Amino acid sequence: MKSMSGLIKRIRTDEQGFLLVELLIVMVVSLIMLAGMVGLISMGFQSFSSSKNLQALADASRRVLPAMDRQMKPLLHINDDECVANYKVVSPAGVWDGMSFYADVDNDNAGSDVENYTAAEKIEFYKSGDKLMQRTTEPGVGGAVTSTSLCSYVDTVRFYYFPAGIAPGNDSPPANRYQGDSPNGNAGSIKVVIELKKGNMTKTYEQNTFLRVLERD
Repeated sequence: MKSMSGLIKRIRTDEQGFLLVELLIVMVVSLIMLAGMVGLISMGFQSFSSSKNLQALADASRRVLPAMDRQMKPLLHINDDECVANYKVVSPAGVWDGMSFYADVDNDNAGSDVENYTAAEKIEFYKSGDKLMQRTTEPGVGGAVTSTSLCSYVDTVRFYYFPAGIAPGNDSPPANRYQGDSPNGNAGSIKVVIELKKGNMTKTYEQNTFLRVLERD
């Protein structure tokens, strides 16, 4: 009886030890599986967040670039002195981070032309914080001034001028850009390059605007 009792006791002890090892193995495997699931869920959230950020940037670019194109196409006069004072990038030459010009953007100033450009609206594009802004000054003495945010998420914005008949280059900055300080008399087209950033997503968008009025001075 004593030997049988001892045998049963040893078996029970062995069973308890074996079950403990199994439990530890199951716990380790479970932790590994849980870590994998957490990683997959985290990757899913990151992918979803990146997709949302990319969509937000694409939507912003689709709004801002056509809006700027519509404003710049009927351009009558570029304010050279104001652009040099406020928007000229120190280096390299021919790079600008804003723009000031006159244009009949609403097509409601019948008397405005190259000689009488002040009869049209004065438009300024400039960056403020992470927003690209447009300041519009109505013609006439004491004309109303309105400021509008064109888009958010703006990291940088650059303007490049090109002489008439010269196709805007695609390098950065374009090697064939006009590099002087008098774009009014030398610009036939304008390239706008805007870099948008949201979260860890950064995208660059650009647009070429070909001006309708080429004879300006």
